[in-house]
This record gives sequence, structure tokens and C-alpha cells, in this order.
Amino acid sequence: MAERDAKKAKHGARKGPKKVSEAYLERAALHYLGRFSSTEANLRAVLERKIRRRNEDNAAPTDEQRRWVDTVVAKCVRYGYVDDTNYARSRIDALVRKGKPVRMIVQDLRYKGVPSDIAEAALNELRQDEDRDADRQAAAAYARRRRFGPFRRADRNADEKIEKEKAAMMRAGFSFSLIKETLEATEEELLDLLP
Repeated sequence: MAERDAKKAKHGARKGPKKVSEAYLERAALHYLGRFSSTEANLRAVLERKIRRRNEDNAAPTDEQRRWVDTVVAKCVRYGYVDDTNYARSRIDALVRKGKPVRMIVQDLRYKGVPSDIAEAALNELRQDEDRDADRQAAAAYARRRRFGPFRRADRNADEKIEKEKAAMMRAGFSFSLIKETLEATEEELLDLLP
């Protein structure tokens, strides 16, 4: 037993948290950005979490570590790995396709750290697109995904289901008038709204 413990101590035991360096943060940022699209604020938060995990007692990053994070984030922006404007546009398109109303999209962008001026500009682009009413398109996508309205299967308890569908769409953030319009529309009308 003591022999096994000695081998573990020799080969597998860590001597404490690994040191954080600027090179480590750069590798971590590139690895993260290789898997996920991100904003400057989100990348900064990810790197600071990594620092906390490696610091003793999950201590907050030191001033030097914060400078490293700023340097790494600035380098990622300079090389084009992080672009808040492109992130906002692609995130908006993805969330509309998923069936999220504009109100929820704004909250999501704020949560991800997109600056408000960039988010507002991207949303204005969406609103100015004449072929596209984002909330109507999102409601149609949500109804199709959840099999609501014209996409629902025939059922004896249709009135009861309609009330449940209305409640679910209200919880998802759609306005009552849009919910009523969506649930009363024909399947063809809703499919015309979808990309």
C-alpha cells in the first residue's frame, strides 16, 4: 500500500496550481476561439475564469494578469479572430431562425457582452430588411419547431391545446397579437415567412 502511494506521489501528484503566463492565455484564447465565436467581453471573461482556476484559492487575477488578458484580447481583435459586429449579426440570424423574439435577442446580446451601439446597429439592419419581419419570422419558426397552430396534429382537445400553445408562446416572449396571428395563420402563410 505504501509503495503504491509513493508511486502516485512521484508520478501523478501535482505540486499546486500551474502558473499562468501570457503564452498560456494566448493558447487558451486561440483554443477557445477555435471552438466558439465570441465577443471581446466574453473572451475576457473566459480568460479571467481560467486565471481564477489556476490561481491559489481561486484568487482574482492580479494587475499583471489583467494586463496579459487585455494584451491577448487586443491581439485577437487585431488579427480578426474576435469581431463583435460579425458576432452580433450571426447571433441575431441564428436566434431568429431558432424562433426567438427580438426582445430575447437583445437580452442574449447583452448577456454575451456585445456593446449596445453594435447590437443596436445590427438590430436596425434586421428591422430595415423589407423582406423580413424578425418577430413574425421567429414566431413562425417557433410554431413549426413546437408543432403549434397549423403545424399541430389533429386532436380532440384542440381548444385546450390552443390555450397551452398561447401560454408557451407568451413565456417565450412573443406579443399576444403576434401569437394570435401566428396560431390562426395557415401553414403556407407561415412557411412563406421562413427562410
